[in-house]
Amino acid sequence: MKIAIFTDSFLPQIDGVVTATLNLATGLADRGHKIYMIVPEYKNIKEYTHKNIRIRRISSIPALFYPGYKLTLPFSLEIFRWLRKEKVELIHFQTPITLGIQAIIISRILKVPLVGTFHTLFTDPQYLEHIRINGALTQLISWTYARAYYNQCDLITCPSESTKTELIKNGINKPIKVISNGIDFSIFNNSKWKQIKEKYNPDGKIILYVGRIAYEKNIFYLLDCFKLVLNKMPKTKLILVGGGPQEKKVNNKIRNMKISNSVIMMGKIEHNKLVNSGIFKACDLFVTASITENQPMTLLEAQTNGLPCVGINKRGVKDLIKNGDNGFLVNSKEEFAKRVIQILSNKDLYNKMRKSTLVKIKKHSTSEVIKTWQKVYKGIITGIKKPGEI
Repeated sequence: MKIAIFTDSFLPQIDGVVTATLNLATGLADRGHKIYMIVPEYKNIKEYTHKNIRIRRISSIPALFYPGYKLTLPFSLEIFRWLRKEKVELIHFQTPITLGIQAIIISRILKVPLVGTFHTLFTDPQYLEHIRINGALTQLISWTYARAYYNQCDLITCPSESTKTELIKNGINKPIKVISNGIDFSIFNNSKWKQIKEKYNPDGKIILYVGRIAYEKNIFYLLDCFKLVLNKMPKTKLILVGGGPQEKKVNNKIRNMKISNSVIMMGKIEHNKLVNSGIFKACDLFVTASITENQPMTLLEAQTNGLPCVGINKRGVKDLIKNGDNGFLVNSKEEFAKRVIQILSNKDLYNKMRKSTLVKIKKHSTSEVIKTWQKVYKGIITGIKKPGEI
């Protein structure tokens, strides 16, 4: 098959959407499919290369509403001619920004099926903090915006059942299929984990968070929970991996809370370096306080490495954490801290959750997910099945 993927979020950015998109593209390419990627242009970068994947970058300018994102023109005649010449059979957009518009327009002109993946709950109030606007009216406008994109699709996909329910509730009326982002188990190399453990906390437990340091990740809440943990387990350390627009504020809060000796901010780490660093194995527990998640890639990565997880009982997090089985879902700061302490201080419970984590993550393997994508794409392209039947 010949598939064109449009995404406003791509390397050198590092986030869950980029990781999920690359997993999809490389998984398909490795099975002989031709993948054409249309992404924003960044200056002075080394281009990503992979067999059967061709990348075209579009001139772009910074998106003021969210640091790191880029905006392109909503249509490129060059890209249209390229995809027409290549006889692309299906177009798939990963983000509802300017390249999403291009995907919609070009799919209509070429008369090929259009798939859109809903990765990010950008309609949530915590995402809207980035544009300094919040409130019911803004959320209403955001959902109107989302419908304008996704109701143009022949098929919509999202990685969690909770997100599918929310899309339907808010007026998305096209067929929706849940497909996991997937995780490649083979990419991890934990040979250096002992060095990480020795460097950061040889005599105590290490809690891990990986993700953007941004409003929608609820980092301040997480720090409040961690301070409660320190009251009972003072030798515990928290490692924060990631960069983002809230880094300075988070650093200030850590200093004001007087927990600087217990929190390690490692900053943004290139994904390839992260999965080969040994950090996941060196840590004992993964935590997230985000309430905006669809299906967090970092949580999948933590579970691939057998880490029990504690998270807020909201949206996509509750689809990955089964309460009391491979971690805990919580509804308050006090409960968050209590469950973290319970896991870290009970060896039998920890081992039970670790085993369950390694069993449950298997259904998210990239190999299984790519098989699903192949069936979905083929069904739409050949017209054997209508999108609602896939």
